Amino acid sequence: MAFGLVVPLALVSNPRIGRRSGQPAVVYVATRARTSRISPQAAGLSYETSSLLPGADGVRYFRADNASLVRLFRTLGIASLRIGGNSVDQGSALPTDQDIVSLFDFARAANVKVIYSVRLKDGDPQAAAHAAGLIHQRFADRIECYSIGNEPSYYKDYDIYRARWTTIRDAMVAADPQARFCAPDENPSPELSARMIREFGNEAGRLVQLSQHSYPFGCSYRNPKEKDLARLVPFDAAESREKMLQPSAYQVYQKIHDQTARLVQGTSLSFRLTETNSYWFSGLQGASDSYASALWAADYLYWWISHGAVGLNFHTGDRTGGAITLPARYAVFVTSPHGYQVRPLAYGLKLFDLGGHGTLVPAEVRASPHQNLAAYATLGEDNSLAITLINKTHGPAAAPTEVQIRLDAPLADAQVRAIELRSANNDIAADASTVTLGGAAIQEDGTWNGAWSEMPKSAISRDAITVTMLPASGMVIRARVR
Repeated sequence: MAFGLVVPLALVSNPRIGRRSGQPAVVYVATRARTSRISPQAAGLSYETSSLLPGADGVRYFRADNASLVRLFRTLGIASLRIGGNSVDQGSALPTDQDIVSLFDFARAANVKVIYSVRLKDGDPQAAAHAAGLIHQRFADRIECYSIGNEPSYYKDYDIYRARWTTIRDAMVAADPQARFCAPDENPSPELSARMIREFGNEAGRLVQLSQHSYPFGCSYRNPKEKDLARLVPFDAAESREKMLQPSAYQVYQKIHDQTARLVQGTSLSFRLTETNSYWFSGLQGASDSYASALWAADYLYWWISHGAVGLNFHTGDRTGGAITLPARYAVFVTSPHGYQVRPLAYGLKLFDLGGHGTLVPAEVRASPHQNLAAYATLGEDNSLAITLINKTHGPAAAPTEVQIRLDAPLADAQVRAIELRSANNDIAADASTVTLGGAAIQEDGTWNGAWSEMPKSAISRDAITVTMLPASGMVIRARVR
């Protein structure tokens, strides 16, 4: 990947930026201990099926000539697009042939693979087969896999669910002999997942991916069963932002992983979070749409990829779907007068895009308890090294953190570059208007002109790099090792 623009180092390793937080944090990067290769479709988005339908003006959201949306997908590095959500089973209207063609024309223009869901609840096998046949005939290169239904916990009897799922699958396979499926597209459900793998995780069953949903921090509201939207009581935004950035979040991820992702070990199936975000029920205002979400998303994506997931699809859109629709507070971006206005979460995805390609290599952090630092590293085939640092230390008392990166291999040269993610005043409550990556914002037309900074020679030695990170910031450092 090209480094892009290079400007003199402004903020990286500048000892004049405030006081430092005591002892430096140390990151040990083992470039010779290569682990797993990151899937090209690691970063993805998830949309409601209803987003395929034309708007009130007759214009479709997903279309090949939607230049701003195509550009934004490419800018953010989005390579997977899942279509499903509540509206696949609860919506009143199914996508027409024209809707499906427009979606896949967009997918081709944006260079994404599609996970396409068909209706399970009261679903028509022939309608599903028709859609699969159309996709197979015209867009076989764009379909990743099919999903049948969404969060099928409404089927209390597994035998009924299995029979319905199998009937629709068989009809789709008859129309698309190459059809592959992911399932069950459910909130963590170890028993259902294990049954699906056991019965369908073979060549005849066509199940190739275990797909799960996860909103690790729970509901946005204290009373989610309330039907009167005006009476919904949100959780405290400040406390919710803290939950997103605390190390205890890893325990939540690990529990979900152990319940679900471990089930594919020893099988040919992959694992993917096909619908995920911070808080369910449309997201929590002041948390899901705050700068904290940028730091959280980059760390969350890397954590799951480093724990075996092939990718994550962040649920997004202008509004959520289903029986109740609300503005999507957890959106990656929303429609705006001149294109799409990004939310802070988009910057977390872009930070991953700048460093999350190639093969993962171990990056071990040794820091004091008050230094909340995450680190990940990847290595390219040409020995290009990308180190992503996420400093989640924040608050009025937080000071810049010195980070010493120690490598097990010497640097090939002294050409080391970095790019920084930050918000004004290092405020995790900030909205997107103050967030920059490489000194630049992502524009409504999908363009971004962030600049890499060349690090001073004084910060580089034979096998080490030293940087100073601002509180609540992210950074990608790129170098080459021998």
